[in-house]
Amino acid sequence: MNITSMCVEQQMKMKDQVRQEIATRIIINHERSMDCLQGLICYISWAATTSSPGRPFIITFCQMAVLLAYDLGLTKAPVEEQYFTICFKMWGGRPPPPRLRTQEERRAVVSLWFLTSVMSSFVGKMDPLQWTPHMSDCLEALERDKLCPSDELLVAFVRYQLVADEAQKLLVRDVMGESSSAPTYVFRRSLLAKLQAVRDGLPANMPITPVLQAHSLATEIQINSVGLFMQNIPVNQRIESMYSCLQAIRSWYDVFFGIPPEDVPGAPFAIYIQLSQVQIALYRLTTSEDPAWDKELVRNTADLLVLLDQVVEFFTRLDSVYKMKASQGEETVFVMGAKIMNNIRISWEPTLSRHLRNASSIPTNQGAGAPVPTPPPPSTVQASMEMVNINMIDFGDVTWMGDVFGPWEF
Repeated sequence: MNITSMCVEQQMKMKDQVRQEIATRIIINHERSMDCLQGLICYISWAATTSSPGRPFIITFCQMAVLLAYDLGLTKAPVEEQYFTICFKMWGGRPPPPRLRTQEERRAVVSLWFLTSVMSSFVGKMDPLQWTPHMSDCLEALERDKLCPSDELLVAFVRYQLVADEAQKLLVRDVMGESSSAPTYVFRRSLLAKLQAVRDGLPANMPITPVLQAHSLATEIQINSVGLFMQNIPVNQRIESMYSCLQAIRSWYDVFFGIPPEDVPGAPFAIYIQLSQVQIALYRLTTSEDPAWDKELVRNTADLLVLLDQVVEFFTRLDSVYKMKASQGEETVFVMGAKIMNNIRISWEPTLSRHLRNASSIPTNQGAGAPVPTPPPPSTVQASMEMVNINMIDFGDVTWMGDVFGPWEF
């Protein structure tokens, strides 16, 4: 009811009730049930409609869900769990046979891994639930048995995210400057091959939803961003990566704007995380000082200022399509989203306009890539939206993400 309420005031009241219910059942009463776990998974999945100012909950709720998964024994095979329960106890006869894993449990544990992986790329303070061999078994069982029509779709999302999770770890290595025997960009081709294998392995009769398409393209953008703005990559390989990244960004926006307005309110929070990540990647491509990079191509393919205008208009239109009851001074999530996107546009416009205006005069000779400039301080907009050096932004930088999504803390 909190997620689907059409009244802003009711949503705010329900958020407090939900938090109270979760605390009472899980912490005070020590309830360990699939009902609690599935409720948390649902609540986190649609975080855009369940957040509130000044009371961040994503890390807390994700870790509570992980706690339930561990206590319910969902991360390990039943036979492995049974070993630990009898190995160090007095022998008392033949142990009971291991219990069978249900499909609901399989769906829950792989869904939870997916959520924690996506959220960890948004909230830099947490790590995803560790992927285990038993989760691979669960994924294969769901794919094989197809007991629920949406099982194939769930499997596809998880397989895409497994590739994205690898790319995310490499992006973090870039930002942290971790030394290694191999630079991160050398893993790009193998990750792209894994991504293509997932695409090729999708069932022919499975409906490809816009949200799944967007997730696939967001994964491709992350892969092509690995090492791109942090290391000296051979020029031909660098330009190929930049161009591939640009094309994937253009395709992602086409999919995003193609989602029917009536379907957007039901889209998961992950797509809004992708929106932020895609905008950062496009900003970097647009403001790159690399003399071998064709800025005219960027402007003709994906003009970030134009796209930001379209996002503002998109959210504004959604607010009129998805009518929510709001009192004086209250804002729906889409009105807030439109305002935030407009503030970002105002903040970035001076730098973007300069680079796009000079696009036609940029020489095309090849050379080493230069650092991407920092967006200017948004002195004419909200003081809280100070931007850090764009070249040092990790896709999981929670401070910057909080600025992008405004004063509401997740």
